[in-house]
Amino acid sequence: MTDWESAFARVGLFAGVLPRAVGSARNAGQGDAPAGIPPAGCGPRAVGETAIDEFFIAVNSVIRDIPALSDVEDAVQRCEAVADDFAAAGTVGMNTEPTVPRILSRRRRVFGTTGFHHIDYRVDAAVPSSVAGVDPYRDGVASVRVLTRGRSGRRWLIWVHGAAQGRADDLYAFRAAHLHKNLGYDVVFPVLPAHGSRRVEQVAYPGFDPLRNVVMTMRAVAEIRSLITWIDTHDPADITIAGTSLGGPIASLVASLDPRVSSVLAVVPMLDMHATLAHHMARGGSKGKALARLMNSDAVRAVSSVIDPLSVEPFAAPGRRMVVAALNDRVTSVTAAQRLYDHWGGHVHWYPGSHVGHAISGDIRRATDAFLADQADVPPVPEVRACEPRRAW
Repeated sequence: MTDWESAFARVGLFAGVLPRAVGSARNAGQGDAPAGIPPAGCGPRAVGETAIDEFFIAVNSVIRDIPALSDVEDAVQRCEAVADDFAAAGTVGMNTEPTVPRILSRRRRVFGTTGFHHIDYRVDAAVPSSVAGVDPYRDGVASVRVLTRGRSGRRWLIWVHGAAQGRADDLYAFRAAHLHKNLGYDVVFPVLPAHGSRRVEQVAYPGFDPLRNVVMTMRAVAEIRSLITWIDTHDPADITIAGTSLGGPIASLVASLDPRVSSVLAVVPMLDMHATLAHHMARGGSKGKALARLMNSDAVRAVSSVIDPLSVEPFAAPGRRMVVAALNDRVTSVTAAQRLYDHWGGHVHWYPGSHVGHAISGDIRRATDAFLADQADVPPVPEVRACEPRRAW
């Protein structure tokens, strides 16, 4: 992120796009054999995709509002006040089962040639009273887009979008019509808090208030678990959940808390949002380094532990789990995807490109289609198992 007192630091983020892209492509071309990460290609496409990632990071660093250092220090102090309680309760204890959703409205919409239902619903999520005040969505109203044929015995797919998404064009980006018509899924696209039609002025997710980030993640998980209860009333054949980038860890948590999820897919997942923010902020001069230290503080880690997908394990059997990792991922980290794969077992697809580049990759589309088309009847894991948390960076 940018040190706003220094114009030089701001220009430097853009000046370093190409050199960092070349260096990253060279490193990815060597792989990391001890960590189990294969080498990626180091041609013009690899450099170009990596440069897109770096440019994306630079643009977001400049246009994003950076709070005063004192504001972030206050936010970290709020984490310190509840850190022990969060750590003691753990992931399963903090993410309690939500209520059945109450449908508020259901409207027929069309995006391009794809028809869908836009549904607003209310769900009560048991957010601890000590942090309820930091939740901008405590009214419980959530939104989802649904493509369904309205028949029992159908397979259902929940796809959780990434940061800065959540709009109707997600139907195009995630190939809703293909998933629905060709692969035979009834498809659900939840809108995450602070995204799409749910945006709230001066609320960013992920943002620079770690406690708010954690509470909104817990709310997102509860909203999706509530949707699963609604799906269950349609007598589904099975339920798969997938998530991209920011949606990856949310999908992972849902799959680890709800035994009704039979398969889980994480695409270029961002496991630790605060470590990821810190990693990028450290480039932004003295202020950026100070903000990075705060985001990496013990209190932030303790509070974030209750949304760590590495602290629990999916109910789905290993053969029904898949991670897609971008070997040149500069927005999140290939290490994050590799750690999730190590934790899960199952399948991994190594994409020799970047985080942003994965969206246009035919290679990834073929790999995810093959996974989603698999109808093997694999028994689920019998219980939630707590695990030791690990860092994403």
